[in-house]
Amino acid sequence: MSTLTIAEKPSTTRSAGRGYRVESVDVLRGLLMLLMALDHTRDYFSSATIDPADPIHSWPALFITRWITHLCAPGFILLAGASIYLQRQRKSALTLTRTLVLRGLWLIFLEITVVSFGWSFGFGMPILQVIWVIGICMIALAGLQWLPTAVVGMFGVIVVFGHNLLDPIHASTLGAWANAWRILHERGMLTFHAHALFLYGYPVIPWVGVMALGYCFGAVLALAPERRQRISAMIGTASLAAFALLRLTHSYGDPGPGFQHLGTPAHTTMAFFSVQKYPPSLHYLLATLGIVLLLFSAFDKAVEGALIPGFRSFLNVYGRVPFFFYIVHIFLIHALALTVALAINPNWRFWITPDVVFTSHFNGWGYSLPIVYLICISIVLSVYPLCAWFSGLKDQRRDWWLAYL
Repeated sequence: MSTLTIAEKPSTTRSAGRGYRVESVDVLRGLLMLLMALDHTRDYFSSATIDPADPIHSWPALFITRWITHLCAPGFILLAGASIYLQRQRKSALTLTRTLVLRGLWLIFLEITVVSFGWSFGFGMPILQVIWVIGICMIALAGLQWLPTAVVGMFGVIVVFGHNLLDPIHASTLGAWANAWRILHERGMLTFHAHALFLYGYPVIPWVGVMALGYCFGAVLALAPERRQRISAMIGTASLAAFALLRLTHSYGDPGPGFQHLGTPAHTTMAFFSVQKYPPSLHYLLATLGIVLLLFSAFDKAVEGALIPGFRSFLNVYGRVPFFFYIVHIFLIHALALTVALAINPNWRFWITPDVVFTSHFNGWGYSLPIVYLICISIVLSVYPLCAWFSGLKDQRRDWWLAYL
């Protein structure tokens, strides 16, 4: 049975269609999907050959374009955990365990096969990224959700705030356990007898902590709108304040070079926000989750006040079918890059070479940031009708396989 009282039941939930949903969550998820599309469009179409997050060599427009997409993975995983909490109010622990394990295994399988093929249009090393780690986190939460919510929250806090204590441990010193440590806390190549098997970007430990916190955030979503908006804003503000304090005092929580005073105010500001994503440091998570929570509070107020209805409706379409959009946009962006390169660049085969999109760049290819933004907008708009159709299909039908897309 649901633990919600009638007085607490959010006015923005819908009982029809796909059951218990909070509109502001879908709107926020839709915004995160569009930021993700911008990041992937930049991967394929930008002419920049530097690390866009490097505060020394990057420039403000490129740095910001990259940094805002840092919100995506923490936001996805936090909201996924919250959605699982809401499901738990309608399902038994046993039913939810079975659902989470099956969905987690399905996501891992799709990451290794369909998604990895989409990045390369070939079968090289599978690329284990955010879909993989969401699958792993779901399997972990299948066990954690049997515990009291407060215990799950305490686990999440300990993991998120404490995982940087593991930074001094390096896979290169662990011999036969090196791969296990890379999976848990250090990105890199997973190898077997000196042969690379997987390109690995999302170590598990900190992300499981984020999903555990998201599960507890689901309890906040179940409150009346004004209360959840206030609590989200308070936690978001406190998170950003903690981030600022840790950065300014050069304190624990990020293994990178830390905040540095560079040659110009712009580069110094970029250094302040230059935090480690792989694996996500405490500084990274405090900054990104703080912003995500503030955005949720703002969107929830907009929903309750019936503000910006057209913009909300637009984002809602993408937010209701996030995995479907994820798959479609990867194939579309890659196909477009290949088509353009085939027409204008003799090195077009670069885009059908396995495993190059995140590891290298070829000379003479790419466009300035304004063009990258225009390409992204075109891609997002082109898939809108397809996403709207699929969202409607999921509302109208109950085929079991639709729950896995």
